[in-house]
Amino acid sequence: MRKVISLSLIVLTACVGTPSYQAPTVRVAPEYTTSVTASAAPAKSDSCPPESSLAAPARSVHYTAAMPVAPFWRTLDDTALTALVEEALHANTDVQIAASRLTGTRAARRLAAFDLAPTVTASGSSVRQQASIAQLPGLSRQLPAGQLWDVGFDASWELDLFGRVSRSVRAQGALVSSAEYGLRDVQVSVAAEMARSYFELRGAQQQLDVARRNADNQRRTVKLTRDRLAAGRGTAFDTERALSILYLTEATMPVLETEIARDRSRIAVLLGRTPDALPASLREPGALPRLPDSLDVGTPSNLVRRRPDVLRAERALAADELFVGAAKADYLPRISLGARLGYTATSFDSLSRAGTSRLLVGPFVSFPLFDLGRVRQRVDLAQSRVDEARTEQNATVLRALEETNVALVNYDRAHARLGILEDAVRSSQHASALAQQRFEAGLTDFLQVLDAERTLLDAENQLASGHTAAATALVAVYKAIGGTWPIH
Repeated sequence: MRKVISLSLIVLTACVGTPSYQAPTVRVAPEYTTSVTASAAPAKSDSCPPESSLAAPARSVHYTAAMPVAPFWRTLDDTALTALVEEALHANTDVQIAASRLTGTRAARRLAAFDLAPTVTASGSSVRQQASIAQLPGLSRQLPAGQLWDVGFDASWELDLFGRVSRSVRAQGALVSSAEYGLRDVQVSVAAEMARSYFELRGAQQQLDVARRNADNQRRTVKLTRDRLAAGRGTAFDTERALSILYLTEATMPVLETEIARDRSRIAVLLGRTPDALPASLREPGALPRLPDSLDVGTPSNLVRRRPDVLRAERALAADELFVGAAKADYLPRISLGARLGYTATSFDSLSRAGTSRLLVGPFVSFPLFDLGRVRQRVDLAQSRVDEARTEQNATVLRALEETNVALVNYDRAHARLGILEDAVRSSQHASALAQQRFEAGLTDFLQVLDAERTLLDAENQLASGHTAAATALVAVYKAIGGTWPIH
């Protein structure tokens, strides 16, 4: 009989045993896909200027496979941005929620680890009891009531022979790591959101400054046209056209002021403050930082080893795999060592006297003989969570690669567009100055001056908007590659 039981346990152990956890391997490309297919060049015509007279094409960003080592906001030489991000990393409510979640998972792991150690409890009671005649046949009358005192200690210790408890502890440890990476992921998102909002604020402030400066110039132009009309050298058409350009410029200001108020409120909330509690550093306009021409972004294989959401998903998968092993261990007997030591007496004073002690020591075995169906369903449930976690981990990797490739291309193109817009502004400024000089010399009509001013305003607006777009694209790269890189 003992041989049969031993053989049965060996078979069950082999059936419920789980292999050691292996982190899933992900096949990724050796480098990011950042190239952009150039469009076909337009056909040349006799009216086209020679190539030597054209501006040089906008430069592209140079990406290297070096591993990033520094938080990006510290490398842009913007003290206001650095202070905002580092304050948000501690004061933001989402960060605090993630930190509380991490504290809870650490407590859960410590709680699970207590199952590896014996459990000792103390108890005591005082009960007044009376036996009835029915309880003691043969008595002619009821016995008097008596007091029963009992004190003692109970101890139990489950022998983790089949790894149920240890797997649960290891699973809780994996969940702690997952929560740590979850906190890091939230910090990356908060830092990116803060930088994006900051750049949008500075961009709106810059656009508002451009609009105000252009409005001042246009008011001077309106005055000039009125003076020329009064002197008989201008027309009412010139004056009305100048007023129209001025009004269109002034109409953009309320929209930009609304964007500035929105961005300021968003920054305050990211700092864990009320929308009206804006940092003093943001009350005055500021310039956008100079953007880098070269970024160290690592490789796709490095990305999946450092991006916090990928690491969080992998640790969650590891925990679910271990929980499957713990659930399968319920197919096997649970063996515990137990002991009960105490004293029972009819009076408090007689406790601990000879004859009042009690002692019970021995192993306890439990086996779900008629409950295997419930155990199987728990195993199936745990396995379904593993399948879900594995798919989620794979999806997270694919999403990370997609976001990174798109972010790199976006920044490369936004950076190139920014260079073109800078050239456009310089040319528009030159053209506007020439048009004004020709008008004052009587060599051209006022329509050319207005057209040149309108072109300059549009170019300056697009430059401010393009600078903001490039800066926010840089933030998207930061977020996509996991939060840090050195900038040259």
